[in-house]
Amino acid sequence: RGDRRAKERIMELNLKLVIPIAKRFLYQGADLMDLVEEGNLGLLHAIDKFEPSKGYRFSTYASYWVEQYVRRSVEENSKTIRIPPHAWTALRKWLKQWDNMHGKLGRDPTMAEMAKHMHWNANQVRTALNASEIVTGLSSMETPLSSGDGMDDTVGDTLRDTDSASPDNLISILRLHDDLKDALVEIGERERMIVEFRYGLTGQTPMTLNDIGKKLSLSRERVRQIEERALLRLRRVAAKMGLIELGRRPDHTNLQPGWQQPKTKTDI
Repeated sequence: RGDRRAKERIMELNLKLVIPIAKRFLYQGADLMDLVEEGNLGLLHAIDKFEPSKGYRFSTYASYWVEQYVRRSVEENSKTIRIPPHAWTALRKWLKQWDNMHGKLGRDPTMAEMAKHMHWNANQVRTALNASEIVTGLSSMETPLSSGDGMDDTVGDTLRDTDSASPDNLISILRLHDDLKDALVEIGERERMIVEFRYGLTGQTPMTLNDIGKKLSLSRERVRQIEERALLRLRRVAAKMGLIELGRRPDHTNLQPGWQQPKTKTDI
């Protein structure tokens, strides 16, 4: 790893990892090349720290650090930006559906396809897109919207608050308060990578336990155990941050978010 020529060669071969990640985090007013430069620093860090003996693929390890450096740059340059809870909920649902449809179609779904499939009206879609523009700047989601036939306001109960004990909601709470990165630092590296893969935190489609096991050469059950341990630690970290309250139940399923949200239908 210390050989300069070898390091430069590895850098050249993996530069293609940087631009797609930088594009995912491109927000309004940001310069793509600035984010690419930050991503390159993350790639250099990955080259210096990579240990083949741990069994990770270099591309997987490097993608993680590229994203961390790009994300840090975005956070440092957009600290005044905050997303309301209802907008974050809409964004999370939108991105999850976008990933699902992208996987099925083999291409970026159109705005009309997304809205029709989710039964969202123009205002609901716009709320999610405004939030996505701030957080990720997904260029395929920036086209201006207009109301049209068939886009009825029928999302209703799908925007109810979910149980904050669920892993998805725990991650959402941490991300909403800009504390996810700090929380992930508090758990082990393997636990952190599994959480990243499992919940799509590296910009990828969330992976199954089987897929993660194959990638890391672990059994499905072992991945499940590590994920469970990581989530328990994240809940404890979130509780220390004052974002949630841990209930008395030993399975820690009685969690409450650090703000009050209505349990009624939400029209965004």
